[in-house]
Amino acid sequence: MSPLLKTQSLSTQSRTMILLSLIIFASSLFLLTKDASAGRYKLTCKGPYQLVQGNLIATPPCENAYIAKVAQSYGYKVSVKQVRNNVHKKMEICQHIGHDSRISEYCDQYNDVGRPSFGR
Repeated sequence: MSPLLKTQSLSTQSRTMILLSLIIFASSLFLLTKDASAGRYKLTCKGPYQLVQGNLIATPPCENAYIAKVAQSYGYKVSVKQVRNNVHKKMEICQHIGHDSRISEYCDQYNDVGRPSFGR
């Protein structure tokens, strides 16, 4: 076997190993990124509060979910995603049922639209 063929053979093997290593690295990175982003959106809500390390904290995502849940109890066909992504939908819900004591504090900013705010 000539030295030239041996060099080409090693070069092809090296390229194959590098390509295989890159594929494995990219796959690992994709899986790690996918797992990290999936875990980021797992919320544990108790009403309008999020459970964080054993403590209940008021957070907008849980408040939005709670507003959607209360609206559904009134017969609104609305999803959490709609309340979260569409301010006008949230405003509409708050203007119609914002008087409900379960969500009144989360709807205060939307119920005062067009009215003077006395003492606020």
